[in-house]
Amino acid sequence: MNKKKRLKYYLGKIHEQNGEKEYTSQYLFKTLKCPVEYNINTAMGWRGSSDEDFDEDSGGYNCDGTLITPHSVRKIPEEHYKILRKYLVEL
Repeated sequence: MNKKKRLKYYLGKIHEQNGEKEYTSQYLFKTLKCPVEYNINTAMGWRGSSDEDFDEDSGGYNCDGTLITPHSVRKIPEEHYKILRKYLVEL
């Protein structure tokens, strides 16, 4: 029996640290793939970083003096996604 894959809906967070300033940004996404990998790739491209910018010690990407790390991913119901997309960016 072949199960058809369905999109799953998530709330992702990216954390940025620039000296003493810290920011956490939330965004919405939907995917059939691994949500953690999606969040890591989003963090990498958040400010134009690439694989070469990855810092093993901090677990994030350095971009022009800002450390960008994937913060968290939370699965949410489709109904919540539809409401939240009025207020948060979809990536």
